[in-house]
Amino acid sequence: LLVFQDPAIVKKLNLAPDIRDDYAELFQITLWTSIALILAVWGVSWGIWNMDPGRDGIIYRGTMTRPKQD
Repeated sequence: LLVFQDPAIVKKLNLAPDIRDDYAELFQITLWTSIALILAVWGVSWGIWNMDPGRDGIIYRGTMTRPKQD
């Protein structure tokens, strides 16, 4: 591995800047956290979208303005 310390040589060779050693780990953490959050938001959204207000579920028993006559 060649390491050029002289800025003139680096500029002349048009080398890319050095990157951190933990770049791959940070990318993986960011990628999988983003995917997990996207899937969580999608799952909650899908659940809310498909919720049936006509079903006699425990969620709707406490929020109804008038109780059902059994």
